[in-house]
Amino acid sequence: MDPARKMNAVTELSKLGDQSLSNLLNDTSDPATTDRKELIQKKAELRRGLNALRDEASKSLDKKDFERSDSITDAMHAVGDYIAALDYEIDMQSEVAAVNDDGSDWGTATSNVRPMDHSEKFASIQVGNHSATHAGKFGFGEFVRGMVGQSSSMDVRNALSEGTDSAGGVTVPQHVMSRLIDRMRSKLVTSRAGALSIPLETEKTTIARLASDPTASWRLENAAVAESDPSFEAVQFQARSLACLVKVPQELLQDSVNLEDALLNAFAGSMAVELDRVALFGSGSAPEPLGLVNNPNIGQVSMGTDGAAITDYSPMLDALHDLKAANANEPSAMVMAPRTWRQVAGLTDSTGQPLNPPPAVSEVPMLTSTSVPIDDTQGTSTDASPLIVGDFSQLLIGIRTQLRIRVLQEAFANNLQYGFLADLRADVAVAQPGAFSVIEGITPA
Repeated sequence: MDPARKMNAVTELSKLGDQSLSNLLNDTSDPATTDRKELIQKKAELRRGLNALRDEASKSLDKKDFERSDSITDAMHAVGDYIAALDYEIDMQSEVAAVNDDGSDWGTATSNVRPMDHSEKFASIQVGNHSATHAGKFGFGEFVRGMVGQSSSMDVRNALSEGTDSAGGVTVPQHVMSRLIDRMRSKLVTSRAGALSIPLETEKTTIARLASDPTASWRLENAAVAESDPSFEAVQFQARSLACLVKVPQELLQDSVNLEDALLNAFAGSMAVELDRVALFGSGSAPEPLGLVNNPNIGQVSMGTDGAAITDYSPMLDALHDLKAANANEPSAMVMAPRTWRQVAGLTDSTGQPLNPPPAVSEVPMLTSTSVPIDDTQGTSTDASPLIVGDFSQLLIGIRTQLRIRVLQEAFANNLQYGFLADLRADVAVAQPGAFSVIEGITPA
């Protein structure tokens, strides 16, 4: 950086009353040897300084103090150049880290990579460097308003400055993103069934699963111990893009008093429906993850060549038998289409009285999801539907701890709407396929 421009920038930053900002430009440490987290923090502080300089430049123009305005503008360019240099070094360190980290260590790859059940919240974990910067100062609705210039909050402006990328997208601050993800998880039927969520901090994350147990054996005194090694396999998450477009009327952004809940429900609801679908029925063909039902290693119970209606509890007992035979844990839920639930709940005996289920069936919660199809083909039937039984804690839903939103201002301008395109990264994996069984070919009664 030119010494004269640097000195001018230091002077203008000092006039803001925060000496720490000008000290950042006087820092002589080599960015290449500075920790990435420290670089990101330095960038965030300079972004806030840049916003403050922009406000000062505007005030100078209002006062027609053009000389001061020119000086501040030159300082803004110098600070912008310094931020660009920091961005370059941050990107370089990220690329090196991606090459060196194969994501294979569950225990040390990241302290936050651990399964979370339905009761735990993403908001309770601290991920990355933006987790607490603005925590609690604004919500999702105010952040979205800020993206189209309708928020006067300095915290929102700072967050937008720190998170804006070269493609025009914005990385949502951690505390805001956590609320959205937790709202989405609350709507996931698979999560209510017991599926575990895993925060993913890298593009690829590998965890180990026990494929087969070691075998214990009896031994005589002084005799050698028979060796029996457990078999371990890798379960890999590859963060895949799940995109959602929400159109919002301009009047709603300006006037709605419940914008926070309305936007959270819109984004979370649409993403939850699709994530539920792929978790259960994903094809596995890129970019879609492989869902539970299409995993070749889970148990299967057929309702016959052409399918059939459920007339008693035998199919459920057969599926539960599959789990017992695989030494799986007790099932946490059955997931079925609403049509199948009605069929099972309405079973009657030969006298027309309600048919009570055996305890092995009645003890397993029955959950419904509209993501379960009722138009599968089985033989000549084209209206078949599956029912999934299992220990859903063995179904893992990986969610990337980063969310990007891009605003589409022109695409829907004719309808006085803004379009918000959200991009979440997620994947699905099955830890123990033997913990599940699917009943296939259930047709209407």
